[in-house]
Amino acid sequence: SNTHVGITLTVSSLAGILFVPALANFADRTKKLTLKHITMIVSGITALIAMALLFVPSNIFIVGALIVLLQVFFGSQTSLITTLAIEHINSGTPVNFSLARGVGSLAFALLSFFLGFLVNRFGTVVILLGDILLMGLTILLVGLFPRPERPVSLHNEEPQASGLAEFAKKNPVFMVMLLALTLIFISHNLINTYLVRIIQFVGGDNSNLGIAAAIAALVEVPAMALFPILYRRHPQAGTFLKIAGVFFVIKAVATLAAGSVGGIYAAQTLEALSYAVFTPASVFYVNQVIPDADKVKGQSLMMLTTSMSGLISNLAGGFLLDSSGGVPLMLICGTAVSALGLLMLFMDLSLGELGAP
Repeated sequence: SNTHVGITLTVSSLAGILFVPALANFADRTKKLTLKHITMIVSGITALIAMALLFVPSNIFIVGALIVLLQVFFGSQTSLITTLAIEHINSGTPVNFSLARGVGSLAFALLSFFLGFLVNRFGTVVILLGDILLMGLTILLVGLFPRPERPVSLHNEEPQASGLAEFAKKNPVFMVMLLALTLIFISHNLINTYLVRIIQFVGGDNSNLGIAAAIAALVEVPAMALFPILYRRHPQAGTFLKIAGVFFVIKAVATLAAGSVGGIYAAQTLEALSYAVFTPASVFYVNQVIPDADKVKGQSLMMLTTSMSGLISNLAGGFLLDSSGGVPLMLICGTAVSALGLLMLFMDLSLGELGAP
């Protein structure tokens, strides 16, 4: 039922919030496994869980538990692969990370489109089969990554990774920024999660929903592809985070003000200056301000801002939609919370152009 789906996703978010920092802490501290090997192991476990879902009995508790595990392990790959790419960038390999991430958005749009038809014809089993195939390809591609060359250290000992509590104490500006971004993302997640209700409120249907989602995914591609050029001219990731924050709020206001499907489409184009800028900027920001020994942890905590805001918005959004205020009240509350987060972001990053701890 819808209730079971909601509970499963909420538990997945909570489990991810606990697991992802712990995995990042392990990746930063371990000397026995490289980041590449950890990424391959996590991808392999994800594939095995998907395989198990093909054969387990249709028991709601077993299936629910496996889906929670699948979500947790699948989600934890993002920060690992991101940090793997940053390792190569720092060692001098010309990796265009933002373009790769833009292609990821395009792949998401195309894969979702075709999977819709395949699911209608063959059932949801194709999603699990697709997951197993893609995880196999991930293991293969990550396995082909060469070992990045590390800069020669002038010291005899490498710096040690911090524990989570120590990391938070050493990086107070960074931690406040994470809270600010979590609040900014509230409106973004409300719009994405409940876009179908927003579309229906202005008189649209499911076909309009598909177009609106496709617009948001497609406009991300050129914006992410152009990011390296802009970043080379102004290599201050904190500035780009501010720009993204401003446009998250503008998009929330535009969605609130939209009185038609066309207005929603127009608001969705602002994804190019909000999420499409935030994604690469957040990665480079962590790379700028967090020491090498804690980079996996930093990237993972940055990724958790979306999980935390998603958890809050999924729970609060449903309650607000069911209230007498409906869609307008949900969007007003989301916009207000995101504006508060934007204010915190500007105050926090004003402590230094890079927001350095």
